[in-house]
Amino acid sequence: MSEPKHSNVLLGNSIREIRLRRGLTQREVSEAIGGISESALRSYELGERRPKQNTLERIAETLDVAPACFDTYGIERYDELVHALFLSEEAFSIKPCADGSIRFTDETIQSCVCTWWSWKEFLKEGKITREEYENRKDSFLR
Repeated sequence: MSEPKHSNVLLGNSIREIRLRRGLTQREVSEAIGGISESALRSYELGERRPKQNTLERIAETLDVAPACFDTYGIERYDELVHALFLSEEAFSIKPCADGSIRFTDETIQSCVCTWWSWKEFLKEGKITREEYENRKDSFLR
C-alpha cells in the first residue's frame, strides 16, 4: 500500500480529533451518517482514503461542525502561514499594517475575527471552558 497523502492524513486527524471531542465512537458516527461503514470511517481517519465531498459534508453534519473546519492545509511553520496570507491578500482584502498587525477590510471577515476575539475573552475570563471554546470554533459558520 502506498503512503497516504499528507492532506488526507491532516483531514483524517481532524475528523478523529473532533469525533473524540464529541465523545463519539467510529461506530456511532458511521451509524448516524448511514451509508458509510465503520471501516470506511476508520480509513478516512487514518488518511488511507479521502471521503467524497458529499460524504465529508455528512460527516461534518453528524459532528455538528462546518466542513471547512477540517484541517487540510498543513500550515505548521511561520513561513507557510505568511505565504498563505500572501496568497489570500487580494481574495480576502487583507492589509498589512506598519505595527505588524493585519487588517481585514472585508466586513464579514472582520466580524468573524471580532466574534473569535470575544470567545477568547470568555475563555480567559472563565465564562466558557476550553471544550466550549473549541466547539464554538468547530461549529462556526455552520
